[in-house]
Amino acid sequence: MPQRDPFNRTRWRLTGYYAGVMGLILALCGMGYYQITERQRLQALTQKIESSSGILHDSLGAVLLQPGRLNASAEKLLPGLCKAKVQCPEPDRFTKRHVLGLVKQDVYYAQLKDLSGQTVATLGPSVDHIPDNIVLEGWQVFTNRDGERFLQYSLLLETVNHRNWGYLQVGRSLRELDQELVATQQFLLWGWPLAMLLVSGAGWWLAGLSLKPVQNAYQDIQRFTANAAHELRTPLSAAKATVESVLETDNISEDEARKTLGTINRQVNRLTQLVQDLLLLTLIDTQQNRKDDHKTCQLGLIINDVMDEFLALAHNTGLSLSAELDTTQPLIVQGDEEQLYRMIANLVMNAIQYTLRGGDVVIRLNRDKKYALVEVRDTGIGIPAEQQAHVFTRFYRVNRDRNRKTGGSGLGLAIAQAIALKHKGTVHIRSQVGQGSTFIVSLPIATV
Repeated sequence: MPQRDPFNRTRWRLTGYYAGVMGLILALCGMGYYQITERQRLQALTQKIESSSGILHDSLGAVLLQPGRLNASAEKLLPGLCKAKVQCPEPDRFTKRHVLGLVKQDVYYAQLKDLSGQTVATLGPSVDHIPDNIVLEGWQVFTNRDGERFLQYSLLLETVNHRNWGYLQVGRSLRELDQELVATQQFLLWGWPLAMLLVSGAGWWLAGLSLKPVQNAYQDIQRFTANAAHELRTPLSAAKATVESVLETDNISEDEARKTLGTINRQVNRLTQLVQDLLLLTLIDTQQNRKDDHKTCQLGLIINDVMDEFLALAHNTGLSLSAELDTTQPLIVQGDEEQLYRMIANLVMNAIQYTLRGGDVVIRLNRDKKYALVEVRDTGIGIPAEQQAHVFTRFYRVNRDRNRKTGGSGLGLAIAQAIALKHKGTVHIRSQVGQGSTFIVSLPIATV
């Protein structure tokens, strides 16, 4: 469990980073959404007020006669107009849409002011709470003493003979917009913590998902280190025990000395072979994509070289080693000839180790469309189905006791698979307990 603590701490840290960044992004997006919503709604209201003001301005400009005064034609043009210092009906009587499409219910209003800024008449809802000290031309957003916001547009009015009459002010209450913005603000304020909770959960899951391969690789390295240390310790311990036993003996004969040196030499050879295997695996892992050492290799010739090396060993162990090659045309692949030789040799050695006396080991070479197939079949003890997925794991042994006697380190099949993968190939296994195993290497054929 202690080895998982660094990953848990890293997972929490990644979750915090992810949640912090996403929280900042969500906050900025929320602020942007709020501002865009307010700007778009204000723009829509502005366009409507400006359009209505233009119509009203042009209509009044055609009937106004004297500056600062309303004539009968202007009053007729604006039904429901309320003159200054005159008791007007309550606003709810003006719920009918104005003929110019300006006033509807208690939203829009219009004011007519003389050149000095004094109110001459109003149209629409009561504007008693609208301050008088506001601009007489252009756009303005202001707040009355009741805290209600208004959007207003002011423009100059002229008489029929083009004299300045006064000012027309058209506006509307922003109460509905403010209510909508408050609702939007509350939604964002309450939604942000919920979104952060979901983001944190997603961040925790994504961090775990991202760290899983790293954790698996870390555990593989730990297992690999432990297995390598164990494999190195075994021959070292044997050699040390042999040397210590000799040192404790006062007088040893030449035969005993030679026997001791032979034991030490075997252990040194085991160490040398293990170190070479580890170095080869490291070389393959670190040069996975290098192609500068690759050249055209004829698999038939490589298999013949493997046969020459292992015929004597197979004969001494009471086995039959044979090769069945497709001689119709040479099978050429692109790769490292020494590594391809090592790959096939490891598969043959594995077959010999796990095949009992009197058995057969056969190497077949044929093709399947664009791939060359190298099959190493034996009549050995076979591999249980539940162990077949692990045979290419480094330092894994199907039968540890038997493999110890042959001096294997459990790296042969791992090296074979690593070489096949480096050459863009694959290794598959078919096996049944008591009926032998077949390892099939598939390599892409080189285009000549």
